[in-house]
Amino acid sequence: MNDFLDELDQELKSEPLVSKNTEKSTHSKKPIVAKPTKQKTGEKKFEKHTKSQQTSKKNNNRGNRNDNQNYGSLKERMMSHLPQTKFYLPTLREGYTRVIPIGWNDEIGSKNMDMLQYGENIILIDCGIQFAETEMYGADFSIPDISFLTKYTDKISGMLITHGHLDHIWSLKVVLPALNFPPLYWTRLTIGLIKKQLEEHKLLDKATLIEVDAGSEKEIQVGPFSVEYFKVNHSIPDCAGLYITSPSGATFMHTGDFKIDLDPVIDEPANLSRIGAFGRRWVTLLMSDSTASLRKWHSMSEKNVWEALDKIVEWHVKWRLIIAAFSSWISRVQQLIDIAAKYDKHIFLSGRSMVENVAIAKELGYLRMKPGIVKKMSPKNTEGIPPHKQIIITTGSQGEQFSALSRMAEGKHNAVEILQWDTVVFSSSVVPGNERSVSSVINKMIKLWANVITKDDGEVHTGGHAFQEEQKMMIKLANPKYFCPIFWDLYFRNAHKNTAMSIGMKEENCLLLDNGNIVDFAPDGSVFKSRLKVPIQDIIVDGHGMGTTSSHVLKARETMMNAWVLVIMFKVDKKSKAILGHIKIESRGLVYLDEVRYVHRMIIKKSKEIYENTVKDVPDIEEKDLVKLIRTDLEWFVYHRINREPMIIPIITEV
Repeated sequence: MNDFLDELDQELKSEPLVSKNTEKSTHSKKPIVAKPTKQKTGEKKFEKHTKSQQTSKKNNNRGNRNDNQNYGSLKERMMSHLPQTKFYLPTLREGYTRVIPIGWNDEIGSKNMDMLQYGENIILIDCGIQFAETEMYGADFSIPDISFLTKYTDKISGMLITHGHLDHIWSLKVVLPALNFPPLYWTRLTIGLIKKQLEEHKLLDKATLIEVDAGSEKEIQVGPFSVEYFKVNHSIPDCAGLYITSPSGATFMHTGDFKIDLDPVIDEPANLSRIGAFGRRWVTLLMSDSTASLRKWHSMSEKNVWEALDKIVEWHVKWRLIIAAFSSWISRVQQLIDIAAKYDKHIFLSGRSMVENVAIAKELGYLRMKPGIVKKMSPKNTEGIPPHKQIIITTGSQGEQFSALSRMAEGKHNAVEILQWDTVVFSSSVVPGNERSVSSVINKMIKLWANVITKDDGEVHTGGHAFQEEQKMMIKLANPKYFCPIFWDLYFRNAHKNTAMSIGMKEENCLLLDNGNIVDFAPDGSVFKSRLKVPIQDIIVDGHGMGTTSSHVLKARETMMNAWVLVIMFKVDKKSKAILGHIKIESRGLVYLDEVRYVHRMIIKKSKEIYENTVKDVPDIEEKDLVKLIRTDLEWFVYHRINREPMIIPIITEV
């Protein structure tokens, strides 16, 4: 049987997922990927070609080359223009250190980003994504609003990344070019996870990646700031918190996403003694994860999950097991690999992100497996292996529309057909907002006679975020002067604030900040919250373009979603302005089949009346004013006659 890496997709074979020269280091400043050198004189090859060579090459690549160049330049132009802002940061007083949350408040699946400033120097923490919500009306996702920072690109000393989840790294492919590629500081697994993304967008050769060891106690210098990483636990290995010292002496501790697991599967426990040492040294501000702040007591260890999954695999002796999990949950994959080896079963991976992340983790040494036990899901690879010997690990635990699990549930997967009595295990939590999509997948699985197990049926999943007792432990160890709950909406952050106050934090020292708040820390430890606020907007990425959720495009989409479209087309004589032929009308989503003829006829009659009366009363009216008047009068007419409010688009063509 072939080894796992021999079974990857062709695109994964074509080039290494992680460069072989990437060596684990301590807090070295040596870049793993250097910035590109300038183009040498004479490298513009097309200028050296003779006329005949140019003609021949042009003929050989007719259409394709020009199309690709035009497409590439269009994409680059659209993706490089953030919405403009006239906002300038207020002057920072000498010796003060500034903190600005850019993204993590009031968002689920947050586009996490924070900013620290001393003098004119800026550092950034994380760079995440928020997946599309209903008010984005067809846009793909939202990124942190760094439009105000584009004026200060030469002042950004670096970006510090806490771990490799999408809500902390995904927006880099958009943000890095906009900020002129500041150096990135990452742990080893995080570098591996992001390299593939940067390669796909042809940004890797422009990026400067600096590897850090979260287990080391050395300081690194990022601009004027001294930075120390410390290990924390989460649902992905190699997570780190940050201890940042400003030249003024103010210190800032950022936990990133964290939990305290004394018995993690493939990671080391959080370095509690080091966190306590920081607390004894001095912490001006603790910024701590609030995601699970409503949960009492202590989060469950991954060891409990191992025991629950072990029992399911042991008892499952007749049919297949399909286990849905987050593709970044490397420890869960390791658990299943170990359990599969124990019971002489085989692991099959389904879903591109699952295959890629497991390959990266294996290459970097974060996964241990015997040759042949893990393979990509395909009919060829499962040939000769009985169903009860198969464990399929798949993406789609959140019911994503085109995920591998959703395609299985709909009978559209190219390699997996759900069979009667297959068992589907949701080894995951449901992210708020995804309840309906997950329930839909579960219902479809049940209709196919599959057995479904969720965390409500047993300990098949544990979260990656600290419950209240772990939050208390972090606050006690850090012993900060000021406390700032971060991540998620105000309800969760306020609950975290109450937890802090229950163990002695003063309410006036608890900062509940909004995105864009400007908070300055004086050298004597006092804090000043500015009346000014950075105008943070929801920046959406829509295909190859960017905009805001308040843009006219999304407002138009909202109108179309609620009332749909009515298009009125006039063909008129250029000189006399008289209507030529029939007025044409097209509507989408406005009228039902049995009322089309009546409603359309009524609208056409009214449109003609409005046009002719207006032209008669104001013969020299400009076309834009005429279109506006027709639209306004028709909106009033349609609403009062059929009680509907469509988007009305009059079109006047002169001949």
